[in-house]
Amino acid sequence: MDIKILDFQTEGELSIVQFATMQQNTFEYVSLETAISKELLEIKEIDQSADVNNLIVLNKSDKYVFIMDGDILEGAKQNRVVNTSVLLSPNKKTILPVSCIEQGRWRFVSDKFKHSDYVAPSKMRGSKASSVRKSLRENSGYDANQSEVWENVNSYQQDFSYYSETSNFSDVYKHKSNEVKSLIAKFEVNKKSNGIAVFLRKNLLSIDVFNRTDIYEEYFTKILKGVAFEASQLKPTNHGLTNAEAAYKTQDFFDNIGKLKYNEFDGAGVGTEYRFENKEFTGFTLKYKIHMIHLAVLRLNSL
Repeated sequence: MDIKILDFQTEGELSIVQFATMQQNTFEYVSLETAISKELLEIKEIDQSADVNNLIVLNKSDKYVFIMDGDILEGAKQNRVVNTSVLLSPNKKTILPVSCIEQGRWRFVSDKFKHSDYVAPSKMRGSKASSVRKSLRENSGYDANQSEVWENVNSYQQDFSYYSETSNFSDVYKHKSNEVKSLIAKFEVNKKSNGIAVFLRKNLLSIDVFNRTDIYEEYFTKILKGVAFEASQLKPTNHGLTNAEAAYKTQDFFDNIGKLKYNEFDGAGVGTEYRFENKEFTGFTLKYKIHMIHLAVLRLNSL
């Protein structure tokens, strides 16, 4: 994948590189947030059953709708995190694979789900993506390891010495939300970009690339909030990551992405997923026909 690096920004332990791919804005679709806010989409529990790891999504519009891996859904019987990126067909009902991030609640607080203004932290996204890949290879669909997700939530509670009554990740995040906003306040989206590489100190932490620049702009702050949530527990250091180093590491990854070995799977919605994993990273590309919809690269080992 050819990219053009557009800018470098750094603050505290976090640094970002924003870039543009040579092909962008090739396919028309809207985000989960837009679809819910315009009442184009409904996400509900599957009837009254105790189905923790699947939800039902009804796209009531004539538009394709994009839901990102790591999107947080709040409400209904318990809060969930989306297991993989999904492109929804117009005017169609789809089963959405999710994991529970609120272990201690199984009762309705609303009949529908609402979107959140942040995505899951990189550690949760990475471990979840790795277990989803394993599940797909075993022909078990887009299931994640639910125990690992709960372990991630519990570790965040311990790290921040804040314990939710229902072991709800959203409660822990909201406890840190003011600090998170402060950490990312100086980062600015480049509206020509459709991709971001995030660094923690000197290490590449994650990459997300979207087909559309407007979808990228919507997710820019959400991604940074998830990353800053984890970074907020780190003691300040003089990590010294330079523009040149960050640009080189980003470009080097894309120069070598073609060498990765991929497994191909039918998408959870429409399209095809191409999943990969090596010692450092796990991730996937969601494609629909000739269009790249979303590429996610997530570090496996904690920093």
